[in-house]
Amino acid sequence: MNRRRREQLGDRLRRLGLPVVSPSYEALARQAADEVLVTDPEGTVRFLSPSFSRRWNLDRWGLVGRDAFDWVHPDDRDQARELLRQACLPGAGPVDSQHRYLVRATGEVRWCRVRFSDARHERSVRGVIWNCVDTTDEKRALEALRFAASHDGLTGLPNRRSLFESFSAAADAGATCGLVLLGLDGLKAVNDRLGHSAGDDVVRRTAERLLQVAGADAVVARLDGDEFAVLVTGQERSVGQAVAVLGDRCVRAVREPLAVGGRSVSVTAGAGTALAVPDTRDARGGAAPQDRVRELFQHADIALAAAKAGGGDRALPFSRGLLDARHERAELAADLRHAVAQGQLHVVYQPLVDLAAGSTVGVEALVRWDHPRRGAVSPAVFVPVAEESDTILDLGAFVLDQALGAVSGFHAAAGSGVLVSVNLSGHQLLQPGIVELVADALARHAADPAALCLEVTESAAVADLSAARETLLRLRSLGVRTALDDFGTGYSSLSYLRRLPVDKLKIDKSFLDDVADGQGVAVLSGIAALASGLGLTTVAEGIETDQVARLVARAGCTWGQGYHFARPLAEPVVREHLARRAGRGGAQNPLWRSTTA
Repeated sequence: MNRRRREQLGDRLRRLGLPVVSPSYEALARQAADEVLVTDPEGTVRFLSPSFSRRWNLDRWGLVGRDAFDWVHPDDRDQARELLRQACLPGAGPVDSQHRYLVRATGEVRWCRVRFSDARHERSVRGVIWNCVDTTDEKRALEALRFAASHDGLTGLPNRRSLFESFSAAADAGATCGLVLLGLDGLKAVNDRLGHSAGDDVVRRTAERLLQVAGADAVVARLDGDEFAVLVTGQERSVGQAVAVLGDRCVRAVREPLAVGGRSVSVTAGAGTALAVPDTRDARGGAAPQDRVRELFQHADIALAAAKAGGGDRALPFSRGLLDARHERAELAADLRHAVAQGQLHVVYQPLVDLAAGSTVGVEALVRWDHPRRGAVSPAVFVPVAEESDTILDLGAFVLDQALGAVSGFHAAAGSGVLVSVNLSGHQLLQPGIVELVADALARHAADPAALCLEVTESAAVADLSAARETLLRLRSLGVRTALDDFGTGYSSLSYLRRLPVDKLKIDKSFLDDVADGQGVAVLSGIAALASGLGLTTVAEGIETDQVARLVARAGCTWGQGYHFARPLAEPVVREHLARRAGRGGAQNPLWRSTTA
């Protein structure tokens, strides 16, 4: 621009009451890498660089003389003015600001990093320089990374880390915190039957339901594949009441069937609730907030474990009784590990009877524990403890070894083959090397594989159907027989029953409780007919009276087992009975009853 044109523009700006633009501003704009704005200490615009006006879609010359803070977001305006004022203090030096701009043409909000530099002493500028950089993309990328680090990718809910931070913040503020921990039951079955996309859909829909039930003031988080948590904070009384009600409401919400891929899907949940009250001793050396966080999760987890152990589909509050029971189980687990290592357990055998012929066709190996202080500990107590502590692997190997060691004696006494059944827990079924373990035990005892039947529970098989199927197929390739135990207590799905390679179906005792009425017999007959159609032998468990034995046989069941025939017997007693049977041409059921009454 020549001198005459600059003088004309200066006269025009003076007539409009606007400051005259210095040629030095243009030089400043050309040299600066950032967008440049020059204002007076109050924020009145004296100059905008071409790059600034292009970036923010502003009229470069039409804004001279106006307030630069008109384009700053209203929520950030006061803070930005204060930072500009600080930059103008004597000896202050440059001051950085990070605030939002409002692009008026589009309504878009963008982030800008600004450095305020007081250049009023410079003869060529005489103003406050704003060096501006658009950081919107950088800000959004950072926010996306932070969100991904603190939220679950499938549901968008806060993750475990984020929930801990929310809890810690509430604890630091002295709030009472209530926690609901939920564990889904049945999600694995959905994945196996309908695929993982269906399972993901169930998880997402469950998250939506929990958000709706919990309300806006609660924090709903996904902690793991099938575990959720809800955090409530506030005053002790209100939180205590809310968390008790919320646990039940969450369980009911999960229970409602879902439509997934055009099919109705049902899952349930167990829930544990706990409360953390502020520790007034904190200032005097009491429990630190982070310790209360850990304690709250531990208490809720103890309650959740108790709810699941009780069958699930319920919410239980934490109590000192549950904590004492947990400690008791930990002590029992330690004693059990010692008992297994020292050979303090023994195996007994309960007969399996052919209902039509009345002859003994096999025995089931059952483990027993006589504790030196507690006396006889029920398998219903110590087997779940063994499963929780992984002692079940050593315990299962012990029972298998004892049972195969008894096979030759049983066969010698009976003069013919006797099937010996051994239970495999869910942990054993999925244990790497279980097939090799069975093969080694068979070889060590020179036992006929056809004399061994390995029983797995319905719930264990369904927990990971594909893995269970592969393991059972490999076991059958050894020549071992297989059985599905406790049928009817789980999902009882024909689809998985058809896929599982089993030889026998053991019907749970609960089906025999009402077998005396017509409907009970009809249900039992239906199961027996189904098993027969699939080529399976049916075994009715829990037969305790002669009447039930006759009804079960009439319903079409092949074998029976229960106290009506015999209680579990020591190995020498079993051999004695088998020898009597062989000597008398096949003893009938009364032989068992007369000697075990």
